[in-house]
Amino acid sequence: MLHIDIPTLEEFKALAQIKGDTCVSLYLPTSPLAGNIRANRIAFRDLAREALAQLSEAGADRRKIAVFEGRFDHLAGLEHDVQDEEDKIRKLQRAKPDPFDTFWHYQAHGLAVLSTPGLMRMFRLPDAPKPLAEVADRLHLTPLIRAMTSPHDIFVLALAEESVRLIHAFVNFPPVRLQIPDLPGNAEQATRRPSFHVRAPRGRLQNLEGEKVLLHKYVRKVEQAIHGVFAGLNTPLVVAAEEPVASMYRSLNSYPGLADEMIEGNPDQKTDAELEDAAIPILDRLYSREVKAAIALYDQLKPRRATTDVSYAAHAATAGAIEQLLVDLDAVVPGLVSDVDGSVIYSASDDAETYSVVDEVARRALSTGARVLGARQEELPDRAPLTAILRYDFGLIQP
Repeated sequence: MLHIDIPTLEEFKALAQIKGDTCVSLYLPTSPLAGNIRANRIAFRDLAREALAQLSEAGADRRKIAVFEGRFDHLAGLEHDVQDEEDKIRKLQRAKPDPFDTFWHYQAHGLAVLSTPGLMRMFRLPDAPKPLAEVADRLHLTPLIRAMTSPHDIFVLALAEESVRLIHAFVNFPPVRLQIPDLPGNAEQATRRPSFHVRAPRGRLQNLEGEKVLLHKYVRKVEQAIHGVFAGLNTPLVVAAEEPVASMYRSLNSYPGLADEMIEGNPDQKTDAELEDAAIPILDRLYSREVKAAIALYDQLKPRRATTDVSYAAHAATAGAIEQLLVDLDAVVPGLVSDVDGSVIYSASDDAETYSVVDEVARRALSTGARVLGARQEELPDRAPLTAILRYDFGLIQP
């Protein structure tokens, strides 16, 4: 089974604010197949050992190293890797259920483990990152930025009178049907009317008009039940429904991520996989239109309120002046960005003392509420590594 943990914006902001402490960032590709659980754990263990070696070489406090080592050993499950069979049996008899055992059974294609002496966060990622063990004064967040700024998933609300499903659809992954508390099974259950289509009086409501009111009540209960699922998210939502149900839901919806496009026809006649197949092209079109709209806005606002200059964008991101940012996360622009004013010192090569300036601009833009989108280099104006739309005329003279 696949499980993905893409951080919310608030989670990302909290991680991005961690500076000055001993930070360990571990990224590795994983397999969601049950037969590869042990291989995933071994790969993590090897990366963790590499990070511990870096801590020792850097002269880190031994107590801090011990904290990291114990935490990583527990996550890797080293206490279960026992050669003696009798000892293994005794340990299993004494052992309490380990939540990390369940964690390793539900993986995606990548894993991020981010740790300081006081916390550890894990994110299962839809893309496979390059193996990385980094020790620094801040967390390495580039793979998380990639996960947050690329179109990976979309919700599908399959809404019919006879049934309702909320499906989480993924690019290249099987769909997941979500279990929602208080979600009515169908219109009859929501309205407590056993024969929903019988044209019989019900109080003052009768015939077609009465049925529409009851149907509206059903759709409202559906919207109320699923509303909490979308809290803190910007994942698109597409509705699969027939009229008049589709229009009713659209009039009641309060989630800004609802797509204008919809999946037409009776969703009861489509499997979860078929709905996913119909939703992914809609996701691609939504993302493509958003990128094109940002580029068109850049053409209108340049040069005062839009830029493709990395140094100018770094100043603006540090000041919280970026509204939208298109970024090529594959671009390699090594250097350092001042925490004070965003001044950039470029480096001839990427080494342990530098980081990607483009990634740092994206991190600061996300942390100040900008909408950040990943794009291919050939899509960006002048084939620049980034395109920034500013909230206001920032005031610096662009090169």
